[in-house]
Amino acid sequence: MGSQSSGGGGANQWARPVLLAVACIVIGFVVGWFARGDGGGVVLPTVADAVQTTATIATTSTTATTGTTDTTGTTGTTGTTDTTGTTGTTGATVAGAPARDQINLVILNGTETSGLAAKTQAQAESIGYANVGVGDAPATQANTVAYYRTGEDAAAQQVAADLGAQTEEALTAGSGVESAAVTVQPDVDVVLVLGG
Repeated sequence: MGSQSSGGGGANQWARPVLLAVACIVIGFVVGWFARGDGGGVVLPTVADAVQTTATIATTSTTATTGTTDTTGTTGTTGTTDTTGTTGTTGATVAGAPARDQINLVILNGTETSGLAAKTQAQAESIGYANVGVGDAPATQANTVAYYRTGEDAAAQQVAADLGAQTEEALTAGSGVESAAVTVQPDVDVVLVLGG
């Protein structure tokens, strides 16, 4: 008999602390619930609040990405291309030079390239020269030179700036260049001899 009562007492000994722990937990929850002061009700956010929060986050994120993408890239490329492409079609207007359509110009081909004088004539006419004749130079030469009659040095500078002559020189009377130019246009002011 003695052994039965000690076994039963052992079972009661560990059950009491477990029951006491469970009771403390339950009492803790109940006291905490009332201590909150809201009567223990659970407050859930409304659907409208949840949607508004999500929409705000999405808008902010999209705006930041779009702004960065649009600001970078295309502006720089476009500006560079336009600036580079448009410069250099005609030279700057030379101080003291007559208007392009008032310069009597003869273009002589001093190269081995056939048709170069006619091509340069078309270029000269496209930028305003009106009195342009073409022919062949008496000899080939290395550089393109704008030869001018007395008093027409400003006109030669304008031709050189527009059509790419490396130098301007006075036209020597009786030279082969003068003879070839006068054959094309007797009242020539500037003779452009193409070299290369």
